[in-house]
Amino acid sequence: MNKSDSNINQTKNLQPMVAGGVMLAIIVLMMTMVWPVWNLIPQYVTETVKIVSVDQSGCWADTQDNYLVKLVGACNGQPGQHVMGTYDVKVKQRMHTFLP
Repeated sequence: MNKSDSNINQTKNLQPMVAGGVMLAIIVLMMTMVWPVWNLIPQYVTETVKIVSVDQSGCWADTQDNYLVKLVGACNGQPGQHVMGTYDVKVKQRMHTFLP
């Protein structure tokens, strides 16, 4: 085996690694630019809300800026009552994206 055959084999072995690196870079770029991973992490806010409905899954409330959100934790209120409620603020951001 001569030196040129050795160089060809090294190049062939390097090609899958380069292709894998390019694919990984594309996946990382898509995850951060197109669909940010940090949207999965909730950001809780506590404010005065008006309870709209109560069911077996919890309470739904109307925020001060008129968004319907599901409250986190136990709910001890009745519809129409104003209470301090905690909810994920990113729900409002997602809804705002799809509203006209």
